[in-house]
Amino acid sequence: MFAVSDLDAGIEQLKKLTGVSAEFGGSHAGAGTRNALLSFGNEQYLEIIAPDPMQDIAGTMGAELSSLQGAYIRTWAVATEDYTPVTSVLERFGYGHHIIEMSRTRPDGVQLAWQILFVTHQPHGLAMPFFINWLGSKHPARVAPGGCELEWFSVQCPGADAFQRFCGAIDINVRVVKGDLKLSAQLQAPLGTVALA
Repeated sequence: MFAVSDLDAGIEQLKKLTGVSAEFGGSHAGAGTRNALLSFGNEQYLEIIAPDPMQDIAGTMGAELSSLQGAYIRTWAVATEDYTPVTSVLERFGYGHHIIEMSRTRPDGVQLAWQILFVTHQPHGLAMPFFINWLGSKHPARVAPGGCELEWFSVQCPGADAFQRFCGAIDINVRVVKGDLKLSAQLQAPLGTVALA
Protein backbone atom coordinates (compact mmCIF):
# COMPACT_ATOMS: atom_id res chain seq x y z
CA MET A 1 0.00 0.00 0.00
CA PHE A 2 1.86 3.05 -1.34
CA ALA A 3 0.29 6.04 0.40
CA VAL A 4 0.10 9.44 -1.30
CA SER A 5 -1.78 12.69 -0.68
CA ASP A 6 -2.94 12.98 -4.33
CA LEU A 7 -3.72 9.99 -6.53
CA ASP A 8 -2.89 11.58 -9.90
CA ALA A 9 0.46 12.79 -8.55
CA GLY A 10 1.14 9.32 -7.12
CA ILE A 11 0.40 7.65 -10.44
CA GLU A 12 2.74 10.08 -12.19
CA GLN A 13 5.48 9.56 -9.58
CA LEU A 14 5.39 5.78 -10.05
CA LYS A 15 5.29 6.17 -13.84
CA LYS A 16 8.45 8.29 -13.77
CA LEU A 17 10.18 5.70 -11.57
CA THR A 18 9.04 2.54 -13.34
CA GLY A 19 7.88 3.45 -16.84
CA VAL A 20 4.46 1.89 -16.12
CA SER A 21 1.27 3.85 -15.53
CA ALA A 22 -0.90 2.45 -12.74
CA GLU A 23 -4.58 2.10 -13.60
CA PHE A 24 -7.35 3.78 -11.61
CA GLY A 25 -9.10 1.14 -9.56
CA GLY A 26 -12.01 2.94 -7.95
CA SER A 27 -13.20 4.43 -4.67
CA HIS A 28 -13.62 2.80 -1.27
CA ALA A 29 -17.01 4.08 -0.15
CA GLY A 30 -16.97 5.24 3.46
CA ALA A 31 -13.19 4.91 3.81
CA GLY A 32 -12.47 8.29 2.20
CA THR A 33 -9.98 6.74 -0.22
CA ARG A 34 -9.53 5.74 -3.85
CA ASN A 35 -6.75 3.78 -5.52
CA ALA A 36 -4.75 2.86 -8.59
CA LEU A 37 -3.08 -0.49 -9.16
CA LEU A 38 0.11 -1.85 -10.70
CA SER A 39 0.56 -5.62 -11.12
CA PHE A 40 3.75 -7.49 -10.22
CA GLY A 41 2.35 -10.76 -11.58
CA ASN A 42 2.25 -13.85 -9.32
CA GLU A 43 -0.89 -12.45 -7.67
CA GLN A 44 1.12 -9.56 -6.21
CA TYR A 45 0.42 -5.90 -6.83
CA LEU A 46 1.11 -2.36 -5.67
CA GLU A 47 -1.85 -0.30 -4.53
CA ILE A 48 -1.43 3.46 -4.70
CA ILE A 49 -3.92 4.79 -2.15
CA ALA A 50 -4.97 8.41 -1.73
CA PRO A 51 -7.82 10.56 -0.40
CA ASP A 52 -10.97 10.56 -2.50
CA PRO A 53 -11.99 14.18 -3.17
CA MET A 54 -15.55 13.03 -3.90
CA GLN A 55 -16.08 11.75 -0.34
CA ASP A 56 -16.33 13.37 3.07
CA ILE A 57 -12.98 12.22 4.44
CA ALA A 58 -13.40 13.48 8.03
CA GLY A 59 -12.43 10.70 10.43
CA THR A 60 -11.31 8.34 7.65
CA MET A 61 -8.00 7.07 6.33
CA GLY A 62 -8.46 9.65 3.57
CA ALA A 63 -8.02 12.41 6.16
CA GLU A 64 -4.76 10.85 7.33
CA LEU A 65 -3.46 10.59 3.77
CA SER A 66 -4.45 14.16 2.87
CA SER A 67 -1.82 15.54 5.25
CA LEU A 68 1.11 13.44 4.00
CA GLN A 69 4.30 15.34 3.22
CA GLY A 70 5.65 12.58 1.01
CA ALA A 71 4.75 9.17 -0.44
CA TYR A 72 5.68 6.02 1.45
CA ILE A 73 4.80 2.35 1.92
CA ARG A 74 2.18 2.59 4.67
CA THR A 75 1.42 -1.08 5.26
CA TRP A 76 1.04 -4.36 3.39
CA ALA A 77 -1.41 -7.20 2.85
CA VAL A 78 -1.32 -10.98 2.66
CA ALA A 79 -3.98 -12.79 0.63
CA THR A 80 -5.72 -15.90 1.90
CA GLU A 81 -8.76 -17.92 0.89
CA ASP A 82 -9.39 -19.10 4.46
CA TYR A 83 -9.09 -17.07 7.65
CA THR A 84 -9.21 -20.14 9.92
CA PRO A 85 -5.44 -20.87 9.95
CA VAL A 86 -4.77 -17.14 10.33
CA THR A 87 -7.01 -16.76 13.38
CA SER A 88 -5.53 -19.94 14.87
CA VAL A 89 -2.03 -18.45 14.79
CA LEU A 90 -3.31 -15.10 16.07
CA GLU A 91 -4.86 -16.85 19.07
CA ARG A 92 -1.61 -18.70 19.77
CA PHE A 93 0.26 -15.37 19.86
CA GLY A 94 -2.43 -13.71 21.97
CA TYR A 95 -3.43 -11.27 19.22
CA GLY A 96 -6.99 -10.26 18.38
CA HIS A 97 -8.66 -9.50 15.07
CA HIS A 98 -11.69 -8.04 13.40
CA ILE A 99 -13.06 -8.59 9.89
CA ILE A 100 -14.71 -5.96 7.72
CA GLU A 101 -16.51 -6.16 4.39
CA MET A 102 -15.17 -3.97 1.57
CA SER A 103 -16.23 -3.21 -1.97
CA ARG A 104 -15.56 -0.94 -4.92
CA THR A 105 -16.71 -0.59 -8.50
CA ARG A 106 -14.04 -0.65 -11.19
CA PRO A 107 -14.17 1.96 -13.98
CA ASP A 108 -15.51 -0.75 -16.30
CA GLY A 109 -18.51 -1.21 -13.99
CA VAL A 110 -17.40 -4.52 -12.45
CA GLN A 111 -18.29 -4.70 -8.75
CA LEU A 112 -15.61 -6.15 -6.46
CA ALA A 113 -16.29 -7.33 -2.93
CA TRP A 114 -13.80 -8.72 -0.44
CA GLN A 115 -13.07 -9.14 3.27
CA ILE A 116 -10.20 -7.68 5.26
CA LEU A 117 -8.95 -9.09 8.55
CA PHE A 118 -7.12 -6.57 10.73
CA VAL A 119 -4.88 -7.85 13.53
CA THR A 120 -5.53 -6.11 16.87
CA HIS A 121 -3.88 -6.14 20.29
CA GLN A 122 -0.47 -6.73 18.71
CA PRO A 123 2.84 -4.92 19.38
CA HIS A 124 4.09 -4.41 15.81
CA GLY A 125 1.92 -1.53 14.55
CA LEU A 126 1.88 -1.11 10.76
CA ALA A 127 4.64 -3.69 10.40
CA MET A 128 1.83 -6.21 10.84
CA PRO A 129 0.07 -6.96 7.55
CA PHE A 130 -3.65 -7.08 7.17
CA PHE A 131 -5.16 -10.17 5.55
CA ILE A 132 -7.43 -10.08 2.52
CA ASN A 133 -9.85 -12.66 1.14
CA TRP A 134 -10.97 -11.81 -2.38
CA LEU A 135 -13.98 -14.14 -2.11
CA GLY A 136 -15.33 -14.50 -5.66
CA SER A 137 -13.77 -11.31 -7.05
CA LYS A 138 -11.03 -11.46 -9.66
CA HIS A 139 -7.60 -10.84 -8.13
CA PRO A 140 -6.45 -7.28 -8.98
CA ALA A 141 -3.00 -8.48 -10.08
CA ARG A 142 -4.65 -10.30 -12.99
CA VAL A 143 -6.19 -7.17 -14.49
CA ALA A 144 -3.89 -4.28 -13.45
CA PRO A 145 -1.13 -3.02 -15.80
CA GLY A 146 1.99 -5.19 -15.63
CA GLY A 147 5.65 -4.77 -16.50
CA CYS A 148 7.10 -4.58 -12.98
CA GLU A 149 8.30 -7.39 -10.75
CA LEU A 150 8.69 -7.35 -6.97
CA GLU A 151 12.26 -8.48 -6.20
CA TRP A 152 11.93 -8.27 -2.44
CA PHE A 153 9.89 -6.76 0.36
CA SER A 154 11.35 -5.95 3.76
CA VAL A 155 9.86 -5.16 7.16
CA GLN A 156 12.05 -3.28 9.63
CA CYS A 157 10.61 -3.07 13.14
CA PRO A 158 11.79 -2.86 16.77
CA GLY A 159 10.45 -6.30 17.75
CA ALA A 160 12.00 -8.04 14.76
CA ASP A 161 12.63 -11.40 16.48
CA ALA A 162 9.04 -11.73 17.73
CA PHE A 163 7.69 -10.54 14.38
CA GLN A 164 9.84 -13.08 12.52
CA ARG A 165 8.44 -15.84 14.74
CA PHE A 166 4.91 -14.72 13.88
CA CYS A 167 5.67 -14.65 10.14
CA GLY A 168 7.22 -18.12 10.37
CA ALA A 169 4.20 -19.50 12.22
CA ILE A 170 1.83 -18.21 9.56
CA ASP A 171 4.15 -19.15 6.66
CA ILE A 172 4.75 -15.61 5.39
CA ASN A 173 8.04 -15.29 3.51
CA VAL A 174 9.29 -11.73 4.10
CA ARG A 175 12.60 -10.10 5.06
CA VAL A 176 12.52 -8.92 8.68
CA VAL A 177 15.23 -6.70 10.18
CA LYS A 178 15.53 -4.88 13.50
CA GLY A 179 15.23 -1.09 13.64
CA ASP A 180 12.71 1.73 13.59
CA LEU A 181 9.54 0.91 11.65
CA LYS A 182 10.17 1.01 7.91
CA LEU A 183 8.67 -0.95 5.03
CA SER A 184 10.82 -1.23 1.90
CA ALA A 185 10.53 -2.86 -1.51
CA GLN A 186 12.69 -3.27 -4.58
CA LEU A 187 11.16 -3.58 -8.03
CA GLN A 188 12.48 -4.49 -11.42
CA ALA A 189 10.77 -2.20 -13.91
CA PRO A 190 11.11 -1.21 -17.58
CA LEU A 191 13.19 1.78 -16.45
CA GLY A 192 15.42 -0.36 -14.20
CA THR A 193 15.68 -1.11 -10.50
CA VAL A 194 13.33 0.94 -8.30
CA ALA A 195 13.59 1.23 -4.51
CA LEU A 196 10.48 2.21 -2.53
CA ALA A 197 10.31 2.84 1.24
